[in-house]
Amino acid sequence: MESDEPLHPVVVAILLTLAACATLPLSAGEPAAGAAGDKQARRPIVGAIRWDAWYGQGGPVAEVERSLGPKKFHYRLPFFASVKSDSEVSINGDSQEVVDQEIAYASDAGLNYWAFVDYWDDVQLSIALKRYLASVNKKGMRYCLIEEGGRVDAHGTPGWPRLVKHFRDPSYQTVLEGRPLLFVFGLPRKLGKKEFAELADATVAAGLKKPYVVLMGWKPKNDAQDIQALGFDAVSAYAAGGQYAGEMWSYQQLADHVKHNYWQACRQDNIATLTFATAGWDTRPRIEHPTKWTTWVKAKPDPTPAADQKPLIDSVTATPQQIAAHIKDAIDWTMENRDINPADAIIIYGWNENDEGGWLIPTLNSDGSPNVERLNALKPVLREDPRP
Repeated sequence: MESDEPLHPVVVAILLTLAACATLPLSAGEPAAGAAGDKQARRPIVGAIRWDAWYGQGGPVAEVERSLGPKKFHYRLPFFASVKSDSEVSINGDSQEVVDQEIAYASDAGLNYWAFVDYWDDVQLSIALKRYLASVNKKGMRYCLIEEGGRVDAHGTPGWPRLVKHFRDPSYQTVLEGRPLLFVFGLPRKLGKKEFAELADATVAAGLKKPYVVLMGWKPKNDAQDIQALGFDAVSAYAAGGQYAGEMWSYQQLADHVKHNYWQACRQDNIATLTFATAGWDTRPRIEHPTKWTTWVKAKPDPTPAADQKPLIDSVTATPQQIAAHIKDAIDWTMENRDINPADAIIIYGWNENDEGGWLIPTLNSDGSPNVERLNALKPVLREDPRP
């Protein structure tokens, strides 16, 4: 019903207040609870790993341009790439507009956070993180860091103030009512329990709760021993599969592997975990054209002329529906096993590991439009009400 009469000023004030409240971020960086504030009435927070070799020119970008250059792999290109020929592509997402669009895509799908691999002083591999931090509207998308064991060893405890500065960022993802979430991928060899306790002390001294530190390993039972030695809180993983030679697993085989060797293994031995899930593993682009950091891979180029190549999409390549079903399983498992996943969180490999095989980022259709099928399939899973 329409009316020409203006709203009463009090009504206007109330409506403006409600609208403002609706856009306020969650102070703790954690998802809203259900109607009664019951933890069981909300789904876990869900994030995805970012490996940002798609920004700038030369260096790692040139390597992934080579690996995704053949026509058969063009379907994997991120949406901001361009195709120059059947064997050559250009990839450079270094603009605020591109990263803001990524934020919009991820937020709209229902993702809660990105876990950025932290490259410290490497300017090019830190472009996307810098652009994310500069975004004026993050649309509720939070972030945390993944520290590589060897890299954090190299920086040592003098690097702790830098990490604490990140923890203090209002957009930094927290768990367990305020603990900054930090992943460590690969076992540190120089830093130990004492040094990571110093990081916790520095974080508390900054007025925060101590970080919740998760080791990304490969075998939960072994990783459980390592987190005890390091004083970490839980185990998880960066990726599953891991092979660069031989036949790739089908996506269904990979998903079953994750369920059995990660989820069930943690449940069987009561290992504290942050649920790992995967969007795939398929290194065939890097097998045909190895990158500078995969020095152990012997190149096996495809003799098929580029113009005659068809998209290499087979059972190894996850369908959007398969990914959605796997993430739904991860959510259900986490809600049923919160005693061993007190962080109530999931991490997905990955947002943009396009040439290694795990991605959610929209890709480039042959007509130049973005392919958002994977995120569209995830949206009802991430946005549905888990309450019965």
